[in-house]
Amino acid sequence: MSPVPPTPDVPRPDPVDLEREAIERDRDLAWELYEAQPEHPRIAELTRGVLSRAPELTGMIILLAMHREACGEVELARRLLQDLIGRRDRQLLNALRRLRDLEQSDQNYAEALRLADIVLREDPEATWVDLMDRGSALAFVEHLEEGWRQIDDAVATCARTDPDRYPDALGQRATRLLATGAPPERFLPAAEEAVAADPSEPLLATTLAYAYLYDYRPDRAAELLGRVLREDPTDGVAQGGMIVARGFLDPIERGDATIEDFRAVGMGEMAWRRMRDVIFGTGLDEALAALDAVLPADLAASLRPPLDPAAARESGGEETLLAWHDGQEPGTGARWGTDEPFRLMSAREVGEMDDAIELDPAAWPQWDSEGEYYTQVLTDDAGAYLIEGWGGRLYRRGPGTADVEVALSLADWLWGRVAAFGGDDRRPVGYRHR
Repeated sequence: MSPVPPTPDVPRPDPVDLEREAIERDRDLAWELYEAQPEHPRIAELTRGVLSRAPELTGMIILLAMHREACGEVELARRLLQDLIGRRDRQLLNALRRLRDLEQSDQNYAEALRLADIVLREDPEATWVDLMDRGSALAFVEHLEEGWRQIDDAVATCARTDPDRYPDALGQRATRLLATGAPPERFLPAAEEAVAADPSEPLLATTLAYAYLYDYRPDRAAELLGRVLREDPTDGVAQGGMIVARGFLDPIERGDATIEDFRAVGMGEMAWRRMRDVIFGTGLDEALAALDAVLPADLAASLRPPLDPAAARESGGEETLLAWHDGQEPGTGARWGTDEPFRLMSAREVGEMDDAIELDPAAWPQWDSEGEYYTQVLTDDAGAYLIEGWGGRLYRRGPGTADVEVALSLADWLWGRVAAFGGDDRRPVGYRHR
């Protein structure tokens, strides 16, 4: 019988290597779960398991903070990142950037700016994204021009240092200008560059179309909106823009109007503001709802009951406002807390004033009921009024003085009151002090 050959020695796996592989497997799985479903409950379990076995992998603390933020536990996420920053280990810059972004998302803009400055001090090779984030933070704390210039600088830096991402930088600039309420004159050229670099982004194409409407180029607007609607016929913002664009183009094509006719009444301004109100939820209805939540008791007591919606539509006043409250008791305008004691006019008061102007135009030399668009909204009971006029803007009109713009719109005036009464002003920051 032949002897059995000896069994060769098989090297046994190193326990340390096995443990390291298990740690790396759990680490990778946690990140994959976050990318697929940031709120997945196993993420916390996996990150804690990795950290208990390999506490030096402090990048997992950042992942855990991101997971907590996604779950709505913002304060816990903040503490995790603050503790990690306090260690000043190799994850310092990543933790600073993550906390900066968290504060920006949580609308703590002053803190986001402070952290953005620290990132730039700590990292001599800070990226164009870091510059852009600082620019946004500056704009959100109302250093608007400085912030917008910083965003422009970030785009230029990207062109020099990261040219492959230049289209992304252009898109981010346009989006951030829109989010911070840059005027359409500034937004338009930035959006043109972004859409030229990446025509596939529907939001930028749509908002650029509205900027063209503001600039009285309805043909360009219709072209862009048509492209967006071919891709998504259900896009409500684009649908609204196309209706406005055709509202310009159809009368012009029929010979019933010229572009100057639309410019004369400020239709471009109204189109741009309509887009803003739809995207940000800052229209008149939203302003009145926000105002209801913060109205001082004495002001609320001075407001008259609502007008029936049908009657409000048939009145000569601002129908949405009248359906909210049909005016305000005389002598109570000071309760709004503005410099002058303007109070809301009722539908009856607006109608009686319109009749008086029509019957005796000479007695109302500043008012042209035939050749001028206006709607009376408030009065100081002493001969001065706040009226909705050119472009939907709110003007002060008083005897013997030229009209003075008070607010970009009635909704903007009301949002100012919401903020003054302690409510949340939803308008992009660039609109709050115009």
